[in-house]
Amino acid sequence: MNLFSDVGRKVEKTKQALTDGKQAEYVCVSCEELVDEDYEYCPHCGEETVEPVT
Repeated sequence: MNLFSDVGRKVEKTKQALTDGKQAEYVCVSCEELVDEDYEYCPHCGEETVEPVT
């Protein structure tokens, strides 16, 4: 069940970001926060795991 919960949270965050007028194109793999630019490091947790949203 954790896998489905994690996926559901990620989808919901992406949906909220897109419907709020934001165009989040990237997500941090570590903290799963959405970012709107291709940062070298996540602005939320500092990890080097920012990837494009698919």
